[in-house]
Amino acid sequence: MTDMWDELFEPPDPADVLGDLYELAVDVFDLRYDGSEPAWAAWAWGVLTAAGRTAAGTEYQRGELVLRLLALHRFHREFCARAFGLGVPGMWEIDPDRVVGDHPRLHPVLLGVIAERRHLDLADGTGAGEIDFDVSVAASALDQLVGSEYRQVVPLLVRSVGPAALAASVAASLNDGVRFPLPDADVRGLLVSGPGSDIESTLGWIRAGARPG
Repeated sequence: MTDMWDELFEPPDPADVLGDLYELAVDVFDLRYDGSEPAWAAWAWGVLTAAGRTAAGTEYQRGELVLRLLALHRFHREFCARAFGLGVPGMWEIDPDRVVGDHPRLHPVLLGVIAERRHLDLADGTGAGEIDFDVSVAASALDQLVGSEYRQVVPLLVRSVGPAALAASVAASLNDGVRFPLPDADVRGLLVSGPGSDIESTLGWIRAGARPG
């Protein structure tokens, strides 16, 4: 039987929140096949929306939204590496083939335009305006651009929801069927380290600025 309160407080559908970015979110937020990572991404995206950071009136701005979504992904992976040993802290990377391509992904031409406008210094010396990136150059461009968005997005998340709620939400996203935002009681319960986890020190990392690496 469905609880009446569950029906009243049903969270928005992640596909509705993320729009055409939902497909990309499902593809990259995949640390646990049975987790709730896309729902977490949608919740975090809603926080950014409330702060006016998800509007896009041009294709260029939409490209920046893809980078912003990847900044959320980078934070999520960094947290999980630190708290649960799922990865290596400071070693975030994304396969360009997963995020660069035709709509709804980031078109390679648009990636080149954004790199040029932001005056990136790419690893192999390729001029930022040269849009015929190979995989290594695209990876370098993504790393720098997502890093720039990370420095804007993550402090905003911390200020908006608080370090404890943010840490608990990421921890909860590894479980199946989680709905966000989390009740206060769930937040408190999730901030206790268990075997193989280090939630407390990772919460300290968030409070100190959540810098990657």
